[in-house]
Amino acid sequence: MFQVESVNCMCVDWKGGSRTGYTQATHNIRVVGAEVADFVKVLQSEFGYSPSNVHVIGHSLGSHAAGEAGRRTNGTIGRITGLDPAEPYFQDTPEEVRLDPSDAQFVDAIHTDAVPMVPNMGLGMSQTVGHLDFFPNGGEEMPGCQKNVISQIVDIDGIWEGTQDFVACNHLRSYKYYLDSVLNPHGFATYPCTSYKDFESVSNCPSGGIITPGSSLSKEVDGELDVETVEKVKFLWNNDIVNPIFPKAGAAKIMVQKGEE
Repeated sequence: MFQVESVNCMCVDWKGGSRTGYTQATHNIRVVGAEVADFVKVLQSEFGYSPSNVHVIGHSLGSHAAGEAGRRTNGTIGRITGLDPAEPYFQDTPEEVRLDPSDAQFVDAIHTDAVPMVPNMGLGMSQTVGHLDFFPNGGEEMPGCQKNVISQIVDIDGIWEGTQDFVACNHLRSYKYYLDSVLNPHGFATYPCTSYKDFESVSNCPSGGIITPGSSLSKEVDGELDVETVEKVKFLWNNDIVNPIFPKAGAAKIMVQKGEE
């Protein structure tokens, strides 16, 4: 982030609370969210820093911890980004339990492992949780995550990293996509098409992307899109802005935020 903009970045280290049994970790996000909320309140009371200028980013269970922080600050945080919000114990639960649009002024999410835990061992939610939810490649199978077991586990980065990539490759891809969007803010684009068939035939779609998912998203939403009407817009994620005929890393299925098929 420091390479592209002038910001203060705080990292929350809660590995002591996340590397427990999963059930305990889901309880611990309440504590993490409370601590983050208290920190945001201190920034406001002691330094006059408005919560509307705060952007909280969380991956997996961290997405719901971010939501808890937003709930405890009454939705005054400017933006929350959920990176493949965790599914187990959160899918189809009430909004106060999980990340939801009321947790911040703007909530967006990137879903990269949106298949059921049973029987597919998916770790991420298929349920929409924000004002805008992006499902690259349909949110199910990310490019490069179909390698065989040996090539994944015996990885050039080492056994541990390779094992992680094999077990949770799709789940981890969300934060890697977000990282790419920070360093390359115009590297991904979405196209509002009337149907996936229209996208494939490049008809009824604009020549340029309407929204760039990721780090620069909130600026574009503020200037170009009425969040209240977005539930009727369909997005296909494509990282080749010049030539939408051949979608690359992000797109093979229609991206539906909410509502109409």
